Amino acid sequence: ATTGLLTGCESPPPTTADDGNDGGDNTPPVISNATLANANPRSPLAAMLTLSTDEPTRLTVRIDDGERVWDVAPDDELKTEHSAMVLGMRFGLSHAVTAITEDAAGNQSNADPITYETPPVPLELPTIRVTTRDPERMEPGVNLFNVKWWGDDGREKKLGPIVIMDDRGDIVWSYRNDDDAIADIRQLSNGNILYTNSPAGEMWRLTEIDLLGNVVQRWHATGTPKEVITGSTPVAIDSFHHEVIELPSGNFLGLSSELRVMDDFPSSDTDPDAAPERAAVVGDVVVEFARDGTVIRQFKLLDILDPHRIGYNSMFGGFYNSLYGDLTDAPLRDWSHSNALEYNPADDSVIMSLRHQDALVKIDLATSDLIWLLGTADNWNEPWSSKRLQPTGEIEWQYHQHGSSFSGTGSIMLFDNGLPRASAFQEQPAVEDRYSRAVEYAVDDEAMEVSQPWSYGGPGEDAFYSSYLSDVDWLPITGNILVTDGARETGPDGLPSDAPDRKRWARIFELTHTDPAEIV
Repeated sequence: ATTGLLTGCESPPPTTADDGNDGGDNTPPVISNATLANANPRSPLAAMLTLSTDEPTRLTVRIDDGERVWDVAPDDELKTEHSAMVLGMRFGLSHAVTAITEDAAGNQSNADPITYETPPVPLELPTIRVTTRDPERMEPGVNLFNVKWWGDDGREKKLGPIVIMDDRGDIVWSYRNDDDAIADIRQLSNGNILYTNSPAGEMWRLTEIDLLGNVVQRWHATGTPKEVITGSTPVAIDSFHHEVIELPSGNFLGLSSELRVMDDFPSSDTDPDAAPERAAVVGDVVVEFARDGTVIRQFKLLDILDPHRIGYNSMFGGFYNSLYGDLTDAPLRDWSHSNALEYNPADDSVIMSLRHQDALVKIDLATSDLIWLLGTADNWNEPWSSKRLQPTGEIEWQYHQHGSSFSGTGSIMLFDNGLPRASAFQEQPAVEDRYSRAVEYAVDDEAMEVSQPWSYGGPGEDAFYSSYLSDVDWLPITGNILVTDGARETGPDGLPSDAPDRKRWARIFELTHTDPAEIV
């Protein structure tokens, strides 16, 4: 969820103001050279308005699509050369865009409206159906998310749309990446959007774009590209995968990877007595790097946690086939599969979500020391087991989670996917008996304890199941919780299914942070 990215406030009709100062400046500014254009077909709902005035003025842009009228005020600076992004337009409409200028004395001038026609909704964007809308209790702002498409063969397509959706469920901005699927997106402090590429292709690219769809900067991991990369900033790591976040310093903190061949890795996740085997084990690496690509610091998770502890799916390496598949003859093993990280500037630490370990871990960035583990006690040995947070009150552990992040109170929000809701070597429940949750954990670092003050989902009438992807975010104005169960897979009866003909879909919903929670 992103607030302040677009404005959609209803506006009064244009007026010409009197400065109220008889004998003063009553001459309105003269507008010239007004143009409105979008040179980037990747982002068809954004355009740039440019114009000149004969004296310093402030600019307001008014957009009328025949159904709604809203203003965009780019800044409060008085100047004679103006440029402003026109945002918030919708597909398949004719928009009248009017520039309104005001000089220091309060005199206003309105340029002739410029018509901007937007194309129909592209086929690669999803059909959106709004089922619940309670504006009085909803978080103000818009929602930014990416779209993944799956082929008939069950594989992810190399197509990466990004969408901004308003509170009515209308798409008001979009971007199409034809080069590859997109794994993670976020808005940077400068207003631009940062995204990583998905394992449908190569996991060595990171891209920053502005809202016009223009590439601002690219980065690439030097360890794995199989081609010459031009116009991109090199970073001396193996990959970019899942999340890369912006630090308060302006540097980036991201997830990378390494490959280690081990002779004694577990060979089974169902038989604890199976003989170990030689395996090519992929471990997660956390790296801080500057905009110029300089690596500031990094740590390797295989050096911090038990490299022989596995969870379900640790035995599969398909996620990394495109990256490491031709570098080893040993079977690939996706040991930990980190999918989220959150930085805490108060103690220079990072919290990581380790999907295949069914755990969150907190690590000191300066020392690479493990501070704590949050998750089930199953299969943790010393010295790691002594780092487990001890539960207080009623608590249910997460399994194969995604999207961990901080709430406004410092607690941890995450999406408990619930796959397979069992630890390695335990019997897995049937697909129809599994469930997902949005859950909040409150951690007491000093006491090494954790409680569960809130959750939504689980068995019952609110049951839902999304075994992969997905996210949970705390919303800062209302305190509501935004949930994306991004991988719904259901059969004809609407129940969770892993059958070949299952239907894939996704849902975004906003909850009150109450017990019981309500969808608004």
